[in-house]
Amino acid sequence: MTATTKTSKTTLMGRYEKVIKVLVKYGFADVVVHPPFNRFTKGMRRFIPQHNGLPVTQFTRYERVRMVCEELGTTFIKFAQIASNRPDILPEELIEELEKFQDRALPIPEDNIRPVLLAELGPDFEKRFESIDYQPIASASIAQVHRARLIGGQDVALKIQRPGIKDTVELDINILKRLARLIENRFPQFASYQPVELVKMFEKSIRKEMDFTLEAANMQRFGQLFRGNDKIYVPTVYPEFTTEQVLCMEYIDGIKCTNLAELETIGINGKELALTGINLYFEQVFNHGFFHADPHPGNIFVKRDKRICFIDYGMMGTVVESDKHLLADLLLAVYDQDVYGLKKALLRFSWDEAKVNEKNLEYDIIEFFQNYHSIGLEEIDTNEVMAALNSLFFDYKIKVPSNLLLLLKALVIIEGVGLMLDPQYDIIQNIQPYVRRLLEKKYAPKVMSKWALRSFGELAQLATSLPADAQDVIKKIKKGKLHIEFEHKGLEALNDMLGVLSKRIAFAIIVGAMILGSSLLVIAKIPPFYKGVPALGFFGFVVAGFLGLRLLISMMKHGRF
Repeated sequence: MTATTKTSKTTLMGRYEKVIKVLVKYGFADVVVHPPFNRFTKGMRRFIPQHNGLPVTQFTRYERVRMVCEELGTTFIKFAQIASNRPDILPEELIEELEKFQDRALPIPEDNIRPVLLAELGPDFEKRFESIDYQPIASASIAQVHRARLIGGQDVALKIQRPGIKDTVELDINILKRLARLIENRFPQFASYQPVELVKMFEKSIRKEMDFTLEAANMQRFGQLFRGNDKIYVPTVYPEFTTEQVLCMEYIDGIKCTNLAELETIGINGKELALTGINLYFEQVFNHGFFHADPHPGNIFVKRDKRICFIDYGMMGTVVESDKHLLADLLLAVYDQDVYGLKKALLRFSWDEAKVNEKNLEYDIIEFFQNYHSIGLEEIDTNEVMAALNSLFFDYKIKVPSNLLLLLKALVIIEGVGLMLDPQYDIIQNIQPYVRRLLEKKYAPKVMSKWALRSFGELAQLATSLPADAQDVIKKIKKGKLHIEFEHKGLEALNDMLGVLSKRIAFAIIVGAMILGSSLLVIAKIPPFYKGVPALGFFGFVVAGFLGLRLLISMMKHGRF
């Protein structure tokens, strides 16, 4: 075994112990008593959990989940943030707790940042810049941003990944996978939260976020889509200074979109900015199908020439044409208070319509609309509407594609920005033209004729192949060669239990046979003898006793008798 392997195993065990201590501290000892975590929990059950001087029992289970993620650091915080995008899987109370996270971190000193730049940009990296300010202008859990100047005087922002963060994330993903499998297998009451799927989704997302070449590609694609639009500005990327762990982009000297006092100095007011900025966002979604998935105020700036600039392209969303139409149907059904239309849209959102009780869903939709029946459209709180829709997703286990959930959440965020700029901003009134235009395009005569032509072609192909296919089936029936595949689902647990039982029964039969055989040898007094007792019989009793004890210990250890 190499020294590196030993070190990695030691690091893994150390991280396991850290995770277990935090889980126990916040009252999740019921999780860590199961394998593989129970190997590390000796002596911890007597630990009295406290948080800020208060027993953790005074906090809700969801609050304690947030506390665990906070204390375990970057990976778990990021996991919680990404999991908060799945209201179709997680309950509203837990989503509210997970949304409280802020992605801030203490800055890394110059001595730790230099090695990253050295490894990524080469030994002469400082000669390629006029200057680098090692005091960060922003610091987050994965990276921090530094201001720099290229040879030639161009001001740039260097986004530099924290040293060692990739190894920590990989280690924690390994632990999260084990925790997810444990929770799904041992705690059926939480299986509906689909922890394994949440970890898979997180793993995919975090790997993308940690590859800065992908973020650079997002910026370049975004710039191409809005080329020629004089209302939006996309920062320039410098590929020659960009790697997986370092991103070099144009430094944006702009005004934060919520700084209304400074915006007035360049001749733009909040109402105008809300209308222009959010219309640009709708254009991203409905016209281009490629949108900024984290449009909070810190990521939106206004340049001195009044152009709007989005920054941080690490989290982007994509919407295909069919999903745009699906979203349009959903929004129109909500705004028109169409019970049947909303039910149909929600069922189309789901990946598995068969499991949804449509009659109960219809009654809940009627109740949903009754809550807004006497309220004017301008008074409807979109956050409340989305929370109510999310409850329907969760209650009826309507599994929504993650890109659509990301979009729905982004729309709520961008509406919040609009209301900060203009308290009278009405997202419903402003989004309707885009939705109507999308549906008009969907049902345009030219599109419908193409759809009809394609459908006719498919029907013609079916009609052509149907007689031959039917003839093949009849021939197989006549020859007795028609086979039907039958698959049992949901019997894995029973199968495992039967496997365990059969092994234990076989083991018990062997032990019983050894005891019976040894008894016959003793009664028959067959030599050789040991202290007056037949040696073979004595030896058989010892082995049978050892095997029986082992069987008993195994049953007690796994809690299955």
